[in-house]
Amino acid sequence: MIRLFAWFTASLGALLCLYPFLWMFLSSFKTNREIYEPTLLFPQSYEWGAFASLLNGEYLAFFQSFGNSLVLSGGQAFLATMVSAGAGFALAKFRFRWAGVFFFLALMLIIFPKQSLAVSMFEWLGILGWQGSLWSLMLPGAVTGLGVVFFLQLFRNLPDEWLEIARIEGLSAWRTFQLLVPLAFPGLVTFFLLHFVLSWQEHLLPLLALDEESMTLPLALTKLRDASFRIPEAVSMAAATLSILPVALMFAVCFRLMKSALREVTHS
Repeated sequence: MIRLFAWFTASLGALLCLYPFLWMFLSSFKTNREIYEPTLLFPQSYEWGAFASLLNGEYLAFFQSFGNSLVLSGGQAFLATMVSAGAGFALAKFRFRWAGVFFFLALMLIIFPKQSLAVSMFEWLGILGWQGSLWSLMLPGAVTGLGVVFFLQLFRNLPDEWLEIARIEGLSAWRTFQLLVPLAFPGLVTFFLLHFVLSWQEHLLPLLALDEESMTLPLALTKLRDASFRIPEAVSMAAATLSILPVALMFAVCFRLMKSALREVTHS
């Protein structure tokens, strides 16, 4: 009886979570009149005109914006993972002056939202001459307090005896890190995915820093909504459906690695 109740509760929760995405996908085949009836789930007919209009560039340069988002989110997530892993490893396994200060600064980056630093970052990018390009967000996004704390907790689980063996063998700190970081592979994948998702859906900073050619997909999708309503709502629904595919596929592929890494962090 308890197992049946648990199965029913889990199924109901999954249905409630999946329903908005199913409605969004099916709405890409609907007319505006059908979309404005939120209780109507299935369209009267299934036509791929909204997807065709979106992909052939009739309303926006979808593939260009999609590619910009992939490059920016993937590059930023890769850099943030590498920088955070190195910083977390150093804080977890080495004792050095100002370690507490660096940890405090990492916490401050978590507490203060990026939006509070938007104006300052915009001015710095102007001084450096980086405004407009994807690098203007890729490099600043490599610094994340959440990543430092995440890898600090992760590397604390590695036995200190391994570092002693590395010192006896005469290995440098950098070489030791290179040899031990593969053991944290699930954590690397997990944080890469988390940072990728955060960067993928970012709006404010790309709006301030990027030019028209470097526009990311979330910003491009805003062009599909205007006061004239000349663009069918189904096109917006089709674009929103395609925009979640990279994140959904990455979660599906990396789910087991994420469970392993999160278990290591929470049990430390």
